[in-house]
Amino acid sequence: MTPDNNPHGGDGEMGSTGWNRRAYLSAAGTAGVAGLTGAVGAASAQNNPIKIGAVYLLSGLGQSLGAASVAAARLTVKKINEAGGILGRDVTLIVRDHENSAATANQHFRDLVQRERVAAMIGLTSSGVTLSTAPTVAQLGVPLTLTDIGTPFITEHDEDTYGDNAQGTPVHFRTNANTAVNTYSMARYANENLNVKRVANLGPDYAYGHQCWEYFKAFSNALGANYEYVESQFPEVGASDMTPQINSVTNANPDLVFTSFWGGDGVTFVQQATQQGLFEQATDVFDTLGADPTVFQALGNTMPEGVNYSSWYWHSTYDNENNRNFLDAWTQEYQGTDTIGIPSFTGPSTWSALWMYKRAMENAGGTNPGDIISQLEGMKYADDPRGSIKIDPNSHQADAPTIIGTTSKKDDVPYDGVGLQPSQSVSANRKTLTNLLNKANTNLPPGV
Repeated sequence: MTPDNNPHGGDGEMGSTGWNRRAYLSAAGTAGVAGLTGAVGAASAQNNPIKIGAVYLLSGLGQSLGAASVAAARLTVKKINEAGGILGRDVTLIVRDHENSAATANQHFRDLVQRERVAAMIGLTSSGVTLSTAPTVAQLGVPLTLTDIGTPFITEHDEDTYGDNAQGTPVHFRTNANTAVNTYSMARYANENLNVKRVANLGPDYAYGHQCWEYFKAFSNALGANYEYVESQFPEVGASDMTPQINSVTNANPDLVFTSFWGGDGVTFVQQATQQGLFEQATDVFDTLGADPTVFQALGNTMPEGVNYSSWYWHSTYDNENNRNFLDAWTQEYQGTDTIGIPSFTGPSTWSALWMYKRAMENAGGTNPGDIISQLEGMKYADDPRGSIKIDPNSHQADAPTIIGTTSKKDDVPYDGVGLQPSQSVSANRKTLTNLLNKANTNLPPGV
């Protein structure tokens, strides 16, 4: 899907055609989920474990990322239970694989809410699946905190301004930086630090890949980069052979190649781009979510040094007590196992989502979904490994940062291959993003 172009901005409030959050919360607060869906309402049985559903992509292309998120979730639940659980009750994590299918994800969501009676949920791994399942999740009424999802559309509520590009719901929250923050950071970095004029694109052929390219161009144009966009190619998701698209981009002689591959596609792209000489020809190859240990470990020495890569987190970017505690807990839990020795870029967003559920339920004194939602809106969580984060009460998006670094073998990583050194953390607010998107004459929403 490619977003429409139309010049408008927004102030963060829901449009008149959007969700009526106040009415929703009132209904949820008085009736519980059973009053909204007629399905459940027994999630608060006093002596039973509190169940939390985790729906991720655990097969195929994104298996490594989904598995890393589940590893972070299992570690967090263990630590929460060691700290007394939630409301004095143990927490149980129920994991499901949404595959590359919205229908499968919807089935899991219904089962988790209506049969398992989960109090809350975390996920997902696909922007396309997230947008397609949003109506079902909203109807079920149980909060879903997104820990792995890029699309800004799902945390944009201003339908008056952004129309169909605003697909936020009362129940969706997010603890990772979205694509608007990610691509803004990359566009600013490239404009300020890279001497390039000719820019090409390579990305996966689905919602995330197309949105990344549209946002990067919009921010670059608004920042005055004055690039010439020479080529854009979108190999199908999971393509085993990207060489035709890579050669098309190479033949356009770009200085900078913007890419948005992740997981298995990220590995395939680097392997084949290296073989085709793309990294040698271009001044830089900049990737939105390529900086991930699962990708770098799989690539080994194939991943070149000196390339600028971005992501939502890198373990050595943050020198603070919370990050050290998180990394120590990870090492103690997974040392000597098949799980990679450092967290993926979804590690902190998964960690914080679950700790924030604990705080929300304990502040509310129960697991009523409307009460949990009310508590999450505007919640500040100071113990995040990336630094303190806060959930915006209107968008439900955390003010989480993105990171940018240069691939290097000098970084301390528990595998043969590159890490990032140095790396920096970048944040952005709604006013900054909205002003730039308006300046670019686009209808892309900030979603923050």
